[in-house]
Amino acid sequence: MTADNVPDRNGRALGGCAPSGRPGAPVGWLLTMAHEADLQLTPTQLRRGLGAVALLGAGFGALQGGLVGVPVGMVVAVVGALVALKANGHRRRRSLEAQLPGFLEAVARGLRTGLQLGPATVEAAAVTPPPLKEEVAPVADELGRGLRAADVFERWARRHPHRGAGLAAAAMAFAAAAGGARAQAIDGVAATLRDRAALELEVRSLTSQARASALMIAALPVGFLLMSSSVGDRSANFLFTNRLGLVLLAMGLSLDALGALWMHRIVNARD
Repeated sequence: MTADNVPDRNGRALGGCAPSGRPGAPVGWLLTMAHEADLQLTPTQLRRGLGAVALLGAGFGALQGGLVGVPVGMVVAVVGALVALKANGHRRRRSLEAQLPGFLEAVARGLRTGLQLGPATVEAAAVTPPPLKEEVAPVADELGRGLRAADVFERWARRHPHRGAGLAAAAMAFAAAAGGARAQAIDGVAATLRDRAALELEVRSLTSQARASALMIAALPVGFLLMSSSVGDRSANFLFTNRLGLVLLAMGLSLDALGALWMHRIVNARD
């Protein structure tokens, strides 16, 4: 996916004109999640994928609870897929931010050897490993085509408004426009990003036990429900086949999801 057709957080195309048949807000939000998880999907592929997941969940629900288990299975499967997609996006974002200081330092080294900012960035992008390589490759391509460096980095900053990537892009855009001691300025941003990554790693290690506890607390009710359903427990049959049981099941799953979201916000307050 090129810089001209990567969706932003509102489903719009970045770096160019909006494509024809632009997806609606929900589909655009899901496409953004997929892009952040390094899944380059079209709206049609996204809909088909979610449909396949929903069908699998419906089949499992039908096996466990008959017709009344179909909607429950669909919701659980789709929500589980979205949670996994979001988690993969978080992991990829952390990998990108961990690689940014090295990329900036490579640009600064190129500047010290006498290269201009554009060629130094192209050279640094060529030796950058994935996943950051896919993010900086469009920038290197635009610079290689002779586009103005300040404009290229300003567009990169707009494409990456979050945290380290946005700060790095803004610093590069400033260096392209201002000139002067650019290598020192870029090295300073790289050092800041490296210190921030080290601090976040320490915070995550200190909260790892709380994260594990939150995951277990949220997963235990669902796991017990699935285990009871698989052995034909009477209480599980009541939940899936009785109208009152379905109401209680929906309330329980909603409260469990609310609790999981609450615990997630507590243990990820710095994310």
